[in-house]
Amino acid sequence: MDSVIQLLDEVESRLEGSSNLTVTELSWALGCCGGEFHQLLLGPRPAAPPDLSFLSAEQRAFLSHIMEHRVDSSLTEHGVVLAPDGTTVAMRPVLAGIEAGLKRKREVTLPFPALLVSDRSNSTDPAAPIALDPLYAVTLAQDLGVAFLLSTANRSQAALGPNGCWDSISAPQNFRLMGPSSPLTDALVNGALDGVILGTYLAERAAPPARLSALLKDYYIGAGLAAQGQARSNFRRKNFAELLAHEGKLLREQVESTLHLLWELNQPLFQDVGNESFPDLASQAAKEFTAAYLECPAIIPRCMWEAKPYRGTPTQLKLPLGFVYIHHTHTPGEPCRSFPACAADMRSMQHFHQDVRGWDDIGYSFVVGADGYLYQGRGWHWVGAHTLGCNTKGYGVSFIGDYNTSLPMPFALELVRDTFMQCAVQGRRVRPDYIIHGHRQVVRTECPGNRLFQEIQSWPGFKVRGVSSVGPEQPAPWS
Repeated sequence: MDSVIQLLDEVESRLEGSSNLTVTELSWALGCCGGEFHQLLLGPRPAAPPDLSFLSAEQRAFLSHIMEHRVDSSLTEHGVVLAPDGTTVAMRPVLAGIEAGLKRKREVTLPFPALLVSDRSNSTDPAAPIALDPLYAVTLAQDLGVAFLLSTANRSQAALGPNGCWDSISAPQNFRLMGPSSPLTDALVNGALDGVILGTYLAERAAPPARLSALLKDYYIGAGLAAQGQARSNFRRKNFAELLAHEGKLLREQVESTLHLLWELNQPLFQDVGNESFPDLASQAAKEFTAAYLECPAIIPRCMWEAKPYRGTPTQLKLPLGFVYIHHTHTPGEPCRSFPACAADMRSMQHFHQDVRGWDDIGYSFVVGADGYLYQGRGWHWVGAHTLGCNTKGYGVSFIGDYNTSLPMPFALELVRDTFMQCAVQGRRVRPDYIIHGHRQVVRTECPGNRLFQEIQSWPGFKVRGVSSVGPEQPAPWS
């Protein structure tokens, strides 16, 4: 993403003063929003896009590459970039959302009377056609509807995901998926959520931003949009869900109306599908998408924090589990607030657990950063080394930092208490009647710190048990 922003800044600097460059014109010049579907909703291409002939062949190839999203036979995903928060983002829906946001207040006239295009999706008339919001259609609804359409036609194909791994974090070149690709990968989802958030932000502004590069820099690298600390990519899932609720949007309706529009455009993919199936298809798509991306936390996979391999043969957990054990790391003692810092902490803890303690891997199941993300330790399926005598009974979730006298950030607490626990139950990884314990309730230790232990006693699922006498803090959890 740094490379994208730097190149866009160069383009905008070169064109400044020589033309009345707009974000709209620049997005067209970069190859965004060129298909019939997008042009119908966003308007035709500018008659004379800006001249980018001053770019080198390498620069033009790079811009072209990031705008063409595809997955090849080797499961390498193209058109994606590594964001500073450690996630991977497809640029096409980001720029489409920006374009839609700038034009969102413009009336859109469709040649199909069965469809209504509007800024609102609610209607007091139950017989009225579903309103299609161009912002949601060009970022998420089209790809989500098509993904479930193709998944229905091919039962062996997943509709959503997966995530992937870069060949290098410091100098990323190739991003390869962890498994068979669906039409809507995690990177496309990240780009779609960002596109909706950025588009909504632009639609509510009195004037468009002076530069596209500055907008992207604020969102992905800086303090956030309009200096709002959480209006940035780290919190895209939470912010997108809040936008849906605030605007009264029903994702199911947006997917259904988008499918009807694609049907009217006579897309070849509808050859064996009737439009009477669209309501059920849209309902299923919205339900599964919400469960996977809005009700579950974003988890940074091991490959992204550059974990070393597991030593030996891991033991598989027998799911669902009945317990979740809350820890703090104590060492590192300070919360990490960025992906580089959290990734470094993860590597440091894995080194200590493997090379000093002699364990097979980092002990925790999941680790919570102060950057808005969970980090995968041993993950959902493998027995950890976090709570002596109980490792096969539950997950060990640890907050990075020392929480004897202070608490983790409110959003970090919410991430575990609400999102992680809900996701674990819905995914049948934890029983609905789960029990939460602090580490000190099972092992002689001060973990998870006096202040954090006091906090988790108010959480749903917390149970009092015979607390062992508290001993001195350990530099890492007992196995």
